[in-house]
Amino acid sequence: MRKVFVLIERRADYSRYKPILEKLKADPYFEIYLVVTGICLLDIHGKDLNYIEDDGFKIDATIDMFDPQGKDSGGEMVKAMARVLTAVVDELEKAQPDVVLSGFDIGGNFAVTVAAAHMNIPVAHIQGGEVTGSIDESIRHAMSKFSHIHFPATQDARDRLVKLGENPEDIYVVGCPSIDVLMSTPHLPKEELEEEFDLDFSKPFVLMIQHPVTTESLSSHQQIRETIKAVKNLDIQCVALLPNNDAGYSKIIEEVKASGIKWYPSLPTVKFVNLYRNAWALVGNSSSGIHETPSLKIPAVNIGNRQMGRERAENVIDVPNNSEAIEAGIRKALYDTEFREFVSGIENPYGTGDSAKRIVDILKNVSFEGKIQKVFYEG
Repeated sequence: MRKVFVLIERRADYSRYKPILEKLKADPYFEIYLVVTGICLLDIHGKDLNYIEDDGFKIDATIDMFDPQGKDSGGEMVKAMARVLTAVVDELEKAQPDVVLSGFDIGGNFAVTVAAAHMNIPVAHIQGGEVTGSIDESIRHAMSKFSHIHFPATQDARDRLVKLGENPEDIYVVGCPSIDVLMSTPHLPKEELEEEFDLDFSKPFVLMIQHPVTTESLSSHQQIRETIKAVKNLDIQCVALLPNNDAGYSKIIEEVKASGIKWYPSLPTVKFVNLYRNAWALVGNSSSGIHETPSLKIPAVNIGNRQMGRERAENVIDVPNNSEAIEAGIRKALYDTEFREFVSGIENPYGTGDSAKRIVDILKNVSFEGKIQKVFYEG
C-alpha cells in the first residue's frame, strides 16, 4: 500500500484533485490522508469543506489558515502560509505518507511542499512549468524546485521544467486534471438548471470569475468595476462566482455584491460544471478560462495580467482592464458567429480528460528510490 498525502485550500485546487482522489480511493493499493484548509473552511467563500465531504471523501484533519480578523493584504497571505507550514508538520508526522501530492501555485500547497521536502518525504507536483507572472508564477516554480516528481500539463511546461534543472526522467506530461471533471460530471437537465438559477440558456449567458492580481491588489476594486460595467452595458445574463482571498479580494466581493449581478460564493461541482456547459462564454481572469474552456468549445474573455504568458488555445480573447475593451471582447465571444464556429473546432492543449488516470498509474509504479537527494540537471 502507498499512502498519499493531499492538502486542499480552495475550490481551484479541489477541482483538479477531485478526479485523482476518486481514482486513488477506488484502488486498494492507495491510502489517502486528506487535509483541508484555507477558504474551504470559510462560510464567506462557500465552505467547500461541505462539498468535499458530500463527494464522499474522508477528511483526516483541518488546519485554520486565515485569521477572520486578518487584513486583506500580501502580509496576511504570508502569515496564512506560515500557519499552514507550522501545522502541517504535525499532520505529516502523524500520517507518515509515502508521497505528498502537491499542486499548482497555491499557498497551502507551497507550505506542504516545503515541509515535506525538509522531512525527506517525496513530493509529486502537478502543473509545474507554466508561466503567468505575478506571485503565482514564483510560487509555482519554487514548488517545482522542492518537488521530486513532476506532472506538467503540456510539453511546453515540461521543457521549462528541464530548463529549471529538473531531470527529464522525473517529468511526466499528463494534461490538466480539471478537464477530467468536465468530462465525467453527470449531466443535469437544462430545464432544471434554468429554473434554479433563473436563466434562459437560449439567450446569451456568461459566467464571470475574476480574482485579484496580487501585484495589482490596490487596483482590484477599479478592475472589477470595469468588468461589471461592461457586463451591465451589454444587458446579458451573468452568474458570478466570488473570488479567492488573495490580496485585494475584499473590494471585488463588495463590488460584485453591490452590482445587482447574480452571485454565489461557490457551487457544488455538479451544478458548476453544468452551468459551465451551458454558458456562452467565460469572463474574468480565472485559469479555468485558459485550461477548461477549450474543452467546452466556448470563448474565454481573459481580462488583464493574471494569466499573462500562459499557454492558451485560440478561443481566448485577451483584453485589458477597461470596460470598452472588455465589452468589445464579450461582444466578439457572444455574437461573432464566424469566431464561435471556429472555437467549436479547436483542440485543448491541456489534454482530453485522462489526466487523473495517468497520474495515479504513475504514482502506483514510480520508484522514489534516490529521488530525495536532488541535483541540478544540466543535460
